Amino acid sequence: MKTRRLISTLLLNAVLAVSSLTFAQVKIGSNPTTIDPNNNLEVESSDPTKKISIHKTTGKLTIADGSQGDRKVLTSDANGVATWRSQSDLAIPVTAFSGAITGLATIPTFTTHDEPSQRLPLVPTLGAASWDGGAKRFIVPSDGTYSVQVGLSCISTTGAGVTLWTRIWVVSENGGPIFKGTSPMGATAGDWQSVVYTGRLTTGDGISLEGYTMQTDGNPPVNPIWTGTCGRAYMTVTKID
Repeated sequence: MKTRRLISTLLLNAVLAVSSLTFAQVKIGSNPTTIDPNNNLEVESSDPTKKISIHKTTGKLTIADGSQGDRKVLTSDANGVATWRSQSDLAIPVTAFSGAITGLATIPTFTTHDEPSQRLPLVPTLGAASWDGGAKRFIVPSDGTYSVQVGLSCISTTGAGVTLWTRIWVVSENGGPIFKGTSPMGATAGDWQSVVYTGRLTTGDGISLEGYTMQTDGNPPVNPIWTGTCGRAYMTVTKID
């Protein structure tokens, strides 16, 4: 009797061991015998490309229902049915670009608007793919409403008597908001200015941060060497929708 019990116990353990190996991966779906070797769990719809899975090494959950995509957000309807939606569809603001100068930059005296020398040579910290370094402009990657914030901190290169002008130049609008400093720039004390623009833009439009000096009375400088030296400059572009 003891021998039979021992054999039964050994057989039961063997069955459990085989069972544990068999069910180390679990597949539910129209083809339950086939599972990605990298996954521990797959729940498959009638369409094998649409499934939920858990990676056996990373433990990462994948929900693929055909609506998935890069940088999408999982949301639900009133009945709790989940689907992936883009941030723009949900009107979630997304920072498309941010950049700043990494050293001193010179801005010229005013001659005409949108001179290449007026554009600040920003170094991207985000959105480098949309930054045209040669033109010193951010290129709008997709249609939408954008908010642009810029800032400049500059001093006069040779002395007082000139004023700092800061502009967000939007190519499609032949310019953008402009702010004139209320105090003259000195050789030792600079003027810090911040400007904000919001508008509807299209793919390929260009945005740049521009600055220049002008005499305090608003006339072009008599002395063209009265340029400005900027120690700080930044631009942040946010896509609103």
